[in-house]
Amino acid sequence: MTERTEGVGTEGNEARVGRQAGLKKQFHGLSPKTQLDFWDAIIRRNIAYAIMALFAVVNLATLVFVYALLQVDQADLVAKLIGPGDRVVNASVVMTLLGATTVQLGSAMLIMARFVFRPVDRGGLRAE
Repeated sequence: MTERTEGVGTEGNEARVGRQAGLKKQFHGLSPKTQLDFWDAIIRRNIAYAIMALFAVVNLATLVFVYALLQVDQADLVAKLIGPGDRVVNASVVMTLLGATTVQLGSAMLIMARFVFRPVDRGGLRAE
């Protein structure tokens, strides 16, 4: 496994400059269009990773919040402050969370399919 030696300050700048020089050498002789296609693919990949990470973080935070509410419900039941019918986390809450998660995942996939992975217009004829 390689170790990242990139740091803050001069060492970090030297590492970044070295990496950029390696990329310039790698792209030497390629057409500008090929270089743009390469960077476009990298940007699209990073956007897809960011959308999926955001999806995971939001859903994890929701599950942690519901777990905390469940713990409060259990403590209130044990202390006899509420009855079993007065719980905050009940079947409708669980079903709502399942439905909302499904809608979120579908909308994230739609966003990625439509905007991140859209077909590139190459200037050809389109069937309409």
